[in-house]
Amino acid sequence: MSLRPPSLRRAIRALLPLAIAAACSSLGLGERDLSQRLSGRIVDAHRGGFRYPDSNTLSRFEAARIAGADMIETDLRLSKDGVVFLFHDGDLAPKTSCAGALASHTAAEIERCTLLGLDRGPERFEAMLRWDAGRVVIDADLKAREVVQPALELVRRYDAYEWVVFEAGDGLPLYREIRAADPRIAVELGPAPEWGDGGVRRIVEIPDPRIAVIGLRPDMLTAENAALIRAAGKRSSINAWTLVEERVEPDGDLPRTAACDEAFRRGVDIAVTNDPEDCARQRDALGR
Repeated sequence: MSLRPPSLRRAIRALLPLAIAAACSSLGLGERDLSQRLSGRIVDAHRGGFRYPDSNTLSRFEAARIAGADMIETDLRLSKDGVVFLFHDGDLAPKTSCAGALASHTAAEIERCTLLGLDRGPERFEAMLRWDAGRVVIDADLKAREVVQPALELVRRYDAYEWVVFEAGDGLPLYREIRAADPRIAVELGPAPEWGDGGVRRIVEIPDPRIAVIGLRPDMLTAENAALIRAAGKRSSINAWTLVEERVEPDGDLPRTAACDEAFRRGVDIAVTNDPEDCARQRDALGR
């Protein structure tokens, strides 16, 4: 039982993000630009760690950060009253105690739901920005067009341009909407399948230095594409499990394992993984 009065506990919770931000600033963490943050081999923790009960929550993000992740992938959706939440699926069921589209519920209603296996509901993007304070890069997958403007407002509020990347998916529609709303936000963009073999070249020829990352599929891992991406000063990314199966749960005597070593050996800069702890071990064995 806590001996602190409720008012003091609330004050501590309010001041903690500011204390983290100040500590990061004193260490120089808030002064690095995005290119510095994304140098070397990068471990990008998919939802902080896939298939954990607390996947896509701050507790899982912190565990991934401690394990060595440089980047945290998450999913952004918008509530009925305009609050940005960390949640992958369009429907609250079956991942929570509630049902129906997240977009049809208010923030208060969503926060009264509980995530399966946990005693709390989906968390807010703003809470993630407060937790992060520039310590890792946030890889934000925008799950609906409506979330673009509210998410950008939060990035501006927390001056997070050098540690947040918006995923624009494959092709140009969402990218154009993001860029029309804000020329500063860093973007990850993937070639549309119909662009064929020239997809990577088409992206690097877009005159936009804030296209920071190019998302690849396995068939795009060629020496030509790697050279194009490097020459353009951009970074390549791939879901590591599309190259080699990642065991996200133990299988008999076989432990959990990531597939990041395969991605890094094939010249990819950013390996998105379901198992950030093992991915970090593989990265460190190869060298940053």
